[in-house]
Amino acid sequence: MTILIIEDDSSIQMLLKLSLEVEGFHPIVAGTVASGLDVLAAQPIDLILLDLMLPDQSGFELLKTLQQSYKDIPVIVLTAKNEMNDKILGFQLGADDYLTKPFETRELIMRIRAVMRRMTPDATTHAVDILQAGVIEIDRNERSLKVAGQLVKTTSKEFDFLWLLCKNPKKVFTREHILDQVWGFEYYGQTRSVDMMVNRLREKMKPHDHVLATVHGMGYKLEV
Repeated sequence: MTILIIEDDSSIQMLLKLSLEVEGFHPIVAGTVASGLDVLAAQPIDLILLDLMLPDQSGFELLKTLQQSYKDIPVIVLTAKNEMNDKILGFQLGADDYLTKPFETRELIMRIRAVMRRMTPDATTHAVDILQAGVIEIDRNERSLKVAGQLVKTTSKEFDFLWLLCKNPKKVFTREHILDQVWGFEYYGQTRSVDMMVNRLREKMKPHDHVLATVHGMGYKLEV
């Protein structure tokens, strides 16, 4: 598994590189956004570790680019910023996880494995790869979404959320359950992150946005 580390601090670069190699990963280090994009253009990457404070461009701007051109590659943000607004913005822009410096490398490895488990179908089960629920058709292999036959672009989190709902039509999911299932780790942030994600999806899915139904006082369900 090849992991791209986009981080400009040489000491952190070395720590991450050595820690990942010990765990059997193949790390590649880039110190700038530009060099990271060069690596992405040159070879397949399975996961990105992204620092937000980079010398040539903000990590937030890179997240936007990744969602346009490399949306299937999961991203774990590594940053010294601990403000809740920065975390929420990172998730809105497509980050799959968020770890604040300083952190334990053991926790990072755990989060990498958790993200990759969510991204990789379980080969031991006869999992369905395409689900049809009313006007929604969702393909896990291509990570694509169609609404009434029209292709709709989604972030990684939006896709995972819709896959969860399509697997369980009419089942009500609380915001806390959605955070746990979609973000994949115990999340101490505000549940408004879920509401904001649903609002963005409804905008993308108009005029069929009513299928994402709010169950007041509880959470959300897929109405088909």
